[in-house]
Amino acid sequence: MAERSRIIGIDLGTTNTVVAHVRNRIPKVVPSERGNLVIPSMVALASSGDLLVGGPARDQAVTNPRNTVSGAKRLIGRPFESLAVQELKSALPYEIVPGPDGAAAVKLGERVLTLPEVSSHVLAHAKKVSELSLGGLVTEAVITVPAWYNDNQRSAVKEAGRLAGLEVKRILNEPTAAALAYGFNRKLRKKVLVYDLGGGTFDVSVLQLDNNVFEVLATGGDTFLGGVDFDRRVAEHVVRVFEQLEGMGLSTSPVARQRIQFAAESAKMDLSVIPNVMLELPFITERRGKPVDLRVPLTRDQLNALTQDLVDRTFAIVDGVLAQKGIRRQEIDEVLLVGGQSRMPLVQQAITAHFGKPPRKGVHPDECVALGAALFADSLGALDAVTLLDALFMPIGYAQPSGAFKAVLERNLPIPGARSFRLPPPRESDPAEISLELFQGDAQRAGDNEFLGRLVLPASAAGQKVELRVDAEGLLTVTVGEGANARAHQLSTRDTPEAVRRTLADRDARKAGEPRVAPAPEPGLLSSLKKMFGRG
Repeated sequence: MAERSRIIGIDLGTTNTVVAHVRNRIPKVVPSERGNLVIPSMVALASSGDLLVGGPARDQAVTNPRNTVSGAKRLIGRPFESLAVQELKSALPYEIVPGPDGAAAVKLGERVLTLPEVSSHVLAHAKKVSELSLGGLVTEAVITVPAWYNDNQRSAVKEAGRLAGLEVKRILNEPTAAALAYGFNRKLRKKVLVYDLGGGTFDVSVLQLDNNVFEVLATGGDTFLGGVDFDRRVAEHVVRVFEQLEGMGLSTSPVARQRIQFAAESAKMDLSVIPNVMLELPFITERRGKPVDLRVPLTRDQLNALTQDLVDRTFAIVDGVLAQKGIRRQEIDEVLLVGGQSRMPLVQQAITAHFGKPPRKGVHPDECVALGAALFADSLGALDAVTLLDALFMPIGYAQPSGAFKAVLERNLPIPGARSFRLPPPRESDPAEISLELFQGDAQRAGDNEFLGRLVLPASAAGQKVELRVDAEGLLTVTVGEGANARAHQLSTRDTPEAVRRTLADRDARKAGEPRVAPAPEPGLLSSLKKMFGRG
């Protein structure tokens, strides 16, 4: 008799990945091969030429930073030419290069790996440890992503799962998964806000719980705000203090930077339970051939001062999400904390002050997303299955001739859902075809949003119906025509985002009768990135 496959839930995180499985209707985290409950989301090329994943990759990250990839979650599904990737290039120790399809990729030695390939190694490792722990074959998974991920990023994660040998039954939003872990089978009728501050991203969602019906009312977030940004603030502070104490500059070698970054992360976590720490790193540099050690004290109050603006940014997003649906803070019954960075006392104090009540402590911030994914996976096809009523996280639309963004699918549209419009006539500059550039985002100018692809049709298609449909996973399908003549179309992505922006800028200039000026990058994203790297 064929062996029965098991299905798992995977929280694919920026810094760590967590896997969970349901047995006898009880969800449990699957331990790694080392007995840990998390798997470091790292992939490295060892000097032997072997690829290391998880714990072994992290073990050698300090001595081999150039060939160790971490934080892939911030890069996956992004074009190499995008503003986000270009800003990240100078901040990461490993090399980011253009992949074969124009997406960001990484170079390890002589090998170029796409970001889905990098993440697939982490997912394949999660699959392997699950099979060892559960004692059977694992071929199916539900994988979580930030609610703020766009169509390209979700598709890339699904591709990573396929490369790992997993049938991805569902891409699930992380805040929704956390709410499942909290409310599944508890017969609750509550309005909850999920505050998800993880290693690399921040998400917030408001959900209405009614027994096992979980309805997302509003969602928002920032894919460039997370624990690594708090670590970076501490690391920058440590370098400044060291230079003041020793009267000498600190080596900026990748090895020294990685040691300081790891020490900063450990100190930050320690300060959640104790008021003072001492960061100590022997032989961090040398003076006249003699070793110089690093010893820098840090208090919780100093940490709070260094990161207060990061915490404030999360609450600006929280208030924006509540305002989308006209929800008052007093209407929130529970605030659920998700993500390791939400353990920070400053965060918990701010939530208590903001909502007039302390956050709920009944869910584990590191495990709840994976547990919720496992619960949803286990419920698939069951009579008491979970009902998820999710919402679109960012508008999807197209660039108008003026360069303005025309939203077709609005933010917080219940999904699955669809909207349609009629194809315009061809432009004077190219009367032989109709070309529409599709984008996803909130900016008024199309070029400041995320480029999803180009729809190219013959001029004879003018006036035909175009339907944009988003499925339950937030993935986009474009259909042209009506009834039996309706056909799904693949978007062309051979144009880079910068090429599209130049095209849009050229149209603007022709319309205004002025020389072309390259459009400015999206202010919000640029500001976020500058703050992230301490440049603003």
